[in-house]
Amino acid sequence: MPKVSICIPAYNQIEYLRRTIDSVILQSFTDYEIIITDDSISDVVKDLVNEYDQIDKIKYFRNTKSLGSPENWNESLRRSTGEYIKIMHHDDWFYDKNSLGKYVALLDENPTTDFAFAATLVASEKDKDYIHKLNQHQIFELSNDPLLLFKNNIVGAPSTIIFRRKEDLLFDKNMKWLVDLDFYIRILSTNKNFEYSNDVLTVTFKAGGRVTEFCENNMEIEIFEYFYLINKLNKNPKLIRSKGFRRAIVKVINICKKYTINSIDEVRSSGYNDEIPKLIQFYLKINAFSKFLGRVYYKLINVISYNDKKRS
Repeated sequence: MPKVSICIPAYNQIEYLRRTIDSVILQSFTDYEIIITDDSISDVVKDLVNEYDQIDKIKYFRNTKSLGSPENWNESLRRSTGEYIKIMHHDDWFYDKNSLGKYVALLDENPTTDFAFAATLVASEKDKDYIHKLNQHQIFELSNDPLLLFKNNIVGAPSTIIFRRKEDLLFDKNMKWLVDLDFYIRILSTNKNFEYSNDVLTVTFKAGGRVTEFCENNMEIEIFEYFYLINKLNKNPKLIRSKGFRRAIVKVINICKKYTINSIDEVRSSGYNDEIPKLIQFYLKINAFSKFLGRVYYKLINVISYNDKKRS
């Protein structure tokens, strides 16, 4: 069994995938397997992988039908055999030859930790590159309350993380836009211990693509997923009592304000038909009755959330 499975869910864009595979092959740490699950309709990914036929670490799997995101991610996890899982999206790559070894060390040297991540260089076709990293206050807050992530994804894209294998740990197939936040929150809610490296270990590439273009600023997607996720959290008594839960409530209300959703009926018409947490129900009901009272209630929750943040 390899130490780490590098899981690459692929979909076309072989010019990016080639760069990802090459960055893995260059790693000084070599106890790994590469799992490529191919969601493409054409043979472009298969043909590219055949160019690496001398690399016996590559295991290629063509999906019999298109799974979409994130089920293609899950398929790569199901096919993996390593002790650790390192997700690498097909348009991201390792920063240098020592990156994988540093990732593995984060878990090897901390046996009580299931989850680790690192600073990343965020590259873009259109915008200026920048380094995403955490400060000490963010690390402290996250270690105390994983629901911080609901308001602000300070971990970053899935390519920045590594985690211990757990057979039942998969991405929620009902989500696309907030699927990474849900995944991180579930891991850290089970075990708050995590390790973070301020070294830049990966490059994440903002190239656009079918999921991003479909989800970003899409009212139906955002309303459904924010309500879906807050409802999942609302079913966990331990999380409801956390300070971060109130901040999560504020975030959902802000999404309602973004799309001028002022009543429960408008939430339902956007496609979400499950339970709505009582704090949000109350906001929507009084906002439907009086927008003035809704603004007062929103400010009250925001002040409570802000004071929680100052005390933490």
